[in-house]
Amino acid sequence: MAKVREFVTSWEPTNFVFWAEREARSTAGTAAGRRNVPLVRPFDMLGGPNESVAVLSNQDARVDVESLLGPAPYFRRNIDFDELIFQFAGTSVVESEMGKDDLGPGEMLFIPRGIAHRSIGAGGCLRMTVRLHEPVEHVMAEDVCVTETTFDVKRQGGPPAGDAGSAAVANGGSVREIMFLWDESPADATSVQRDYSDIVGVGSVTRDTKVSAIKKLRPFDLFEGITGRKGPGPKFLSSSACIMEVYNTIGDQFAFHRALGSEEFGLQFMGKADNVSEYDALLATASGDLALIPLGIAHRVQNCTADFRRLVIYSKYRFNLLVDPSMHVVESRFDVTETVTKAAPWHDEARRAAEGVA
Repeated sequence: MAKVREFVTSWEPTNFVFWAEREARSTAGTAAGRRNVPLVRPFDMLGGPNESVAVLSNQDARVDVESLLGPAPYFRRNIDFDELIFQFAGTSVVESEMGKDDLGPGEMLFIPRGIAHRSIGAGGCLRMTVRLHEPVEHVMAEDVCVTETTFDVKRQGGPPAGDAGSAAVANGGSVREIMFLWDESPADATSVQRDYSDIVGVGSVTRDTKVSAIKKLRPFDLFEGITGRKGPGPKFLSSSACIMEVYNTIGDQFAFHRALGSEEFGLQFMGKADNVSEYDALLATASGDLALIPLGIAHRVQNCTADFRRLVIYSKYRFNLLVDPSMHVVESRFDVTETVTKAAPWHDEARRAAEGVA
């Protein structure tokens, strides 16, 4: 029988503990237990525009998905936690004390704690928001990107998009700001009325020149090669309790990974693959799927298509999955295409793989 390798890590994927080698049949779908959780399609839990669903949480991280049409009803100021917005589909503009930032599919925005902001969504805007209690310490912003890529996401079978004409944007007058504390109920949050001109674009991290504290990220433009052949993918953001990485693996990951000090979940942005673990022999994943890997469970990806792109988030703390498949209200499909304007050498290998050329 074929044997497979397994590497065991502690907190960070690079904190190596030991290697093992065992029969492949003993690592795929051989486990049973209550910690096994189903794959979910979080964006299919949104029944229309301007809805949000809490997906995952633990003592450091809260993960939501949302559909946004027009402007959010208020500016939010996170007093003691940071926020990241991942644009999955459509577009949005984030207005803040630092100015205005545009987001397209596959892009992210890091908003440090304390900065008032609101978003304006358009074009079937779907986003995942990750809020982190522990301060973010490391961010790889778009100025270190290796490639230049844009993505187009088309949805088939989704809910009605809503009427964009009824979502007018107010660029002046009185607006509401709400201040949120991590351990405070949203119902108890402090609300303030301000003039729009006293919020948008009034801030800078330096006194005499305009420098934004908000960082725009293009995580899928950080690949220097094809992942899954050794070690982790590019680590583009980290705190003492959270790590975010991206993957563009083709075919099978080189070994199974068993994490002793972290749980992880992956959001499939583009392409397809099979998740294989001690719980699941072959769990097919496609664009828009989210899968949680419980603590200590060996896992890897197999049969990754040449256009495979996945966002993976690790946490020191066990996640609570707050949703289940019974909450899906539609059954949709996302067709994602990319346009590469600045390529890297690995793009040639991906192209040949897509064409079936060795």
